[in-house]
Amino acid sequence: MSYDYLFKYIIIGDTGVGKSCLLLQFTDKRFLREHDLTIGVEFGARMVTIDGRPIKLQIWDTAGQESFRSITRSYYRGAAGALLVYDITR
Repeated sequence: MSYDYLFKYIIIGDTGVGKSCLLLQFTDKRFLREHDLTIGVEFGARMVTIDGRPIKLQIWDTAGQESFRSITRSYYRGAAGALLVYDITR
């Protein structure tokens, strides 16, 4: 499917707060109770229509572990926005 615009968004936050679950829910409309840790980055995409124009949203899920912080910063480049995810119970 073709699109008029492509926007890249990143999901950032500590490990275990639900970033990968949000990505899976937004892109595939499904939920997994158990999810493997993200290593580096994984991404998904979803097509939306705004004002009759097809737009592709690329959502990048970054690893929350401290050991991957220097690697994941390079994925921020070119992002139109970021979603900060955190757990208020921690």
